[in-house]
Amino acid sequence: MRYLEYLSRVKGILFKYLSIMQENDRRNLLSLLSVILLSVLISVDARAQHDVSGSVLDARGETLPSATVLLLHSADSALVKGGITDQNGIFLFKDIPPGTYFLSISMVGFSTHFSSPFKLTCDHVSPAVRLEESIEQLGEVSVTARRQLYEKKVDRLVVNVQRSITSSGSSALEVLEKSPGIQINRQSNDLSLNGKSGVKVMMNGKIMRLPLESILTMLDGMSAANIDQIELITNPPAKYEAEGDAGMINIKTKEFSDLGYTGSVGANAGYNNAETLGGNVAFSRRGKRLAFYINYSINYDNNNLTWYNERSLDQDGFNYLVRSDNERDPVTGVQNLSIGAEYDLSDKTNVDLLLTGLRRKWETNDLSENLVRPTPGSRLLTEMHIHEVNLWRNGIINTGFEHAFEEDHLLSVDLDYLYYINDNPSTYQNRFLEGDPSLMGSEFTEVEKETPINIWVSKIDYSNKISEALTIETGLKGTLSDFYNDVRVYDRVNGNLMINNTFSNEADLNEFIGAAYFSANLSPTESIRINGGVRFEYVTRELTSPGQGRLVDSKDRRLFPSLFLQKSFNDDNKLNLSYSRRTTRPGFWDLAPFVFFVNPKTVISGNSNLESSISDGISLGYTRGQLILSLGYTHSRDEIVRWQPTTDTDTNEQSFNTQNLDYLDTYSLTLSFPVDPAPWWNIQINASGRYQFYRTSHLENNFRDEGSGMNTNVVNTIDLKGDFSFELSGFYQSASIWGVSRTRPSGSLNAGIQKKIMDGQGTIRLSAIDLLHTNIWKSDYESENGLVDTFFRYDYGMQGVRLSFSWNFGSNDFEEVRVEAGSKEEQDRVGINN
Repeated sequence: MRYLEYLSRVKGILFKYLSIMQENDRRNLLSLLSVILLSVLISVDARAQHDVSGSVLDARGETLPSATVLLLHSADSALVKGGITDQNGIFLFKDIPPGTYFLSISMVGFSTHFSSPFKLTCDHVSPAVRLEESIEQLGEVSVTARRQLYEKKVDRLVVNVQRSITSSGSSALEVLEKSPGIQINRQSNDLSLNGKSGVKVMMNGKIMRLPLESILTMLDGMSAANIDQIELITNPPAKYEAEGDAGMINIKTKEFSDLGYTGSVGANAGYNNAETLGGNVAFSRRGKRLAFYINYSINYDNNNLTWYNERSLDQDGFNYLVRSDNERDPVTGVQNLSIGAEYDLSDKTNVDLLLTGLRRKWETNDLSENLVRPTPGSRLLTEMHIHEVNLWRNGIINTGFEHAFEEDHLLSVDLDYLYYINDNPSTYQNRFLEGDPSLMGSEFTEVEKETPINIWVSKIDYSNKISEALTIETGLKGTLSDFYNDVRVYDRVNGNLMINNTFSNEADLNEFIGAAYFSANLSPTESIRINGGVRFEYVTRELTSPGQGRLVDSKDRRLFPSLFLQKSFNDDNKLNLSYSRRTTRPGFWDLAPFVFFVNPKTVISGNSNLESSISDGISLGYTRGQLILSLGYTHSRDEIVRWQPTTDTDTNEQSFNTQNLDYLDTYSLTLSFPVDPAPWWNIQINASGRYQFYRTSHLENNFRDEGSGMNTNVVNTIDLKGDFSFELSGFYQSASIWGVSRTRPSGSLNAGIQKKIMDGQGTIRLSAIDLLHTNIWKSDYESENGLVDTFFRYDYGMQGVRLSFSWNFGSNDFEEVRVEAGSKEEQDRVGINN
């Protein structure tokens, strides 16, 4: 299929999707999508593709098979395609867009040949190239290739973080927020992928065993400078835990695996509503037996946030009003440290040790103005001064053992211990301003909260490549968790602090998860790959409280099958089909019996009646080169949704807590493709849409509803002269359903410029984030009977300017010729080993 046919079909799909979207979403998105499609269609004539071919000979005129041939852009020497010559010394690159290129042809023992630049306007046949034998040993050859921003693999979509200029100086959470299909609700501290909550987050392949609120808090303090890739895994295979019915997100930090030493240092400074500062350093050394690394980062952020919410209750034509306007002034300091070592006991056996630590202190002094108007003749206006500290500390010890009985026949054992402690003291000072003082509650409230968390994990994995066509994997895993939450609330009565037994509580959660899995990778032909497996999990959970006794006591046994099929028509043309069953278990914060006051009439509370959700998901994906198209469907029973409002229409008191929906059905479409209007200009377009149906189960009168949503991300990268490059990017999130609530559209327009210095080892980046100040979270809730109307607005201070510097250093001890590309996938394609 030619590219013009491609774009015509893409345009048809997008406009068909737009036709079923809500009317206000279509108006908001139509101009943006028109610009995207117009830029693609304008450049379509330049996308007519041609072939590049030729032959390679030695000095005597004999053919040279297995010679490495690289097709490079003339402007920046970026890798376009690579391959090796066949038995007749012939190479062929198909479907190359017009542009100016040159060839690099090399082979061990021969001098590298660089062709003259040629302009590709039709099929190009290169004159036969004769390689001369090399008399002296060749030095290191380095060819740098630019990785694509998005890469589609068999079971995941990979985001190459360092490819983006505007990620510089950002936190891991901010980078994640701009990833395809990701939605982050900073109000409720929730995360969804393709419109579904229940996402599990991994760091370098290891599950982060914390409440989601705590994970998002940690990612908000982690520098993006130490992140290499983000993997979005919508249907994980049986090897991964079954928890996370929306899929899994794996955040991969930078790794250094070459012999010798290497490292990097960086610093950043910026201004949002106040100053931000940060720095990071990484160093690693690998010898023949011992390898070790150390990563450290520190970040300071002084910001201003605003939080506004308003709720009205219709009482016979009168609006019973509750309003809060909160000005927040948080100061955040974060330090991350990780130290790892690996030692080879023999050629087949190695052991490793990993130590990580985190300290994050968030402290704020807020001023909240609260208005309550319960009747036409009464009102209360108060001012609340809030001082809150949220201090997280954690340490992780991981030990591992790996033995290779022979090549592709491995046994690995891991033992982990994780310790976290959270101190969250706060004080609330109410001051009467005007109105009816009898409506005001306590003048002063003090909260003491401490939460230690202990987690022990052990697992053993075994894999065996029985033949070139069959590989099996199996393993066992056990996880024991102990969470303890102690909340004490004091009110000032007649000048004395008295404990408030209504809101003070203790809760202890003990959980055990035992699992066993088996999977097989089968390749019956060179063009077909099959990965099938099943995972069994046994879960026990017990939640107790001294004041309320045993709240939860459950045991659960379930099987989770998965199946992946891939058909390759050629190297650039693949079809994928996948199915998996997943689960989402209620988190500790969701189950714990706590109450937090937003204002006198609005509270956040736990829900000990939550059930685990089970989902079945299927997806069909098609890739052609860098074009990615994926369709998905997921049915989730007892879907867990956070931050769901319920309102007492007699008192207009509203509570927010996590609830189970009866079901949630999600249909999703993801489209990603690059456009190269010129050799120096790349546009990466990513769009994901969804349509969802759900039914509630927690209301007095449950109802069924549906809604659509869309995420779009466009990144323009322009190479300038003098090692400069420029990036203009933006993302847009349409209105979407969030349980019974609706989020309003939001987005961000960002710009950045980069300069390479110090022979390419150093980089200076200047970026401007959220230029139009549109990255603001807003949501609405209207009750089914139309009596209650709620609006939230949370501006979390994203708009700002950042300046960063990074420097890479190191040395590598290699005697052979080494071609170093920008990604391992590209190296594998041209047959170059590390």
